[in-house]
Amino acid sequence: MSSEELNNVEHIQTEDPLDDDNYDDMPGLCDKEEVSPSGDDATVESADGMKEPEPAEPEPIRAKVGEWEDILGSGRLRKKVVVEGSSLRPERGSRVQIRLTESLQEDTQIVKVKTDVTFNVGESEVLQCLDLVVPLMYIGETSLVESESDFCYGEVGDGDRVPPKSKLYIKVELVSSRLLPAVPDIDLVERASIGNEKRLRGNTWYSRGEHSQAVQCYRKAVEYLDDESIDNEVEVPVDRFMLAPEIQELLINRVKAYNNMAQAQMKLSAWDSALASVKQVLKIEPNNEKALFRKAKILQHKYRTEEAIGILRRVTRLYPANKQAQGELSLILTKERKGRAKEQAMSRKMLGITESSAKPSSSFSQQTKLIVACLGGIGALVGAVVAKTYNLF
Repeated sequence: MSSEELNNVEHIQTEDPLDDDNYDDMPGLCDKEEVSPSGDDATVESADGMKEPEPAEPEPIRAKVGEWEDILGSGRLRKKVVVEGSSLRPERGSRVQIRLTESLQEDTQIVKVKTDVTFNVGESEVLQCLDLVVPLMYIGETSLVESESDFCYGEVGDGDRVPPKSKLYIKVELVSSRLLPAVPDIDLVERASIGNEKRLRGNTWYSRGEHSQAVQCYRKAVEYLDDESIDNEVEVPVDRFMLAPEIQELLINRVKAYNNMAQAQMKLSAWDSALASVKQVLKIEPNNEKALFRKAKILQHKYRTEEAIGILRRVTRLYPANKQAQGELSLILTKERKGRAKEQAMSRKMLGITESSAKPSSSFSQQTKLIVACLGGIGALVGAVVAKTYNLF
């Protein structure tokens, strides 16, 4: 898959994913065994009162070379070890490097070869089959993966390369794995690179219509495209230009990621989440054209029409060339006028006022206006005669 940034995401268009929740800090279960009074977590008391070490966690059973392993138990995703690896597996969140070869048939009809693919395990950056299989591999291992289309390119396929609904065979070599430190502790250059890579992969998922996958990538991207100096030194939006150039570049990509995430969330009808994403953009760039337009669209779906009209008017003033905003504003105002006319008609109907009963009063009103105008003209004529008479004397 290409990871170049896609123009259709960065332009205005007319975008709830699964939450990436972490339950590590939740309290322990109520029926969890209590720690012994001595505080020794590594031992348990036997029947005769002697302390015995707790059994070590058993090593996972390694699949035999050349035998298929059913990953999900349904036969839809299988893995066969071709070359054994070391005794180490990547942990969730580890950054791994793999080599892969994609084929439509086992060892034939090769459609892609990539020698350097890096990604964070379990963060929706690659095909789902790889996210599921790579954590089960050992460093240095080479395996053949057989996957149904649901875990690969699905019903869409991948252009002329992979037809829709195609089963795929992927030969994967796990080259390396390293556990990353907490995001704020990663070197700025690497952090910015990983964040921007995730943003571009989010664009790829979006272009394929995989909006939930796109949101996952964008959500992770903004975690990496952050820095403590942004919060510490930026009190008002204009302050961002005082930041170091590399931080400004990081901030630019952060704005893009939030803007694109809002678009993907709109596609999923996750209006509250999309509004939160847009607000993050406007906090940094209050006049961001795309964010303002998307906010107006979101507010329409949340039935906050007056606010949407106000924002669209602001967009058309700031960006007169934005024809889409002008058209949207005109459409809303037309709907508003029709709505008011309908309400007035309904009110007349409820009050028993019909068109036929309204016409005579309207005619009478016109006649009254005509009589008043005539009387006014006669009065002016009489006044002129009187004035002329007095001038004679």
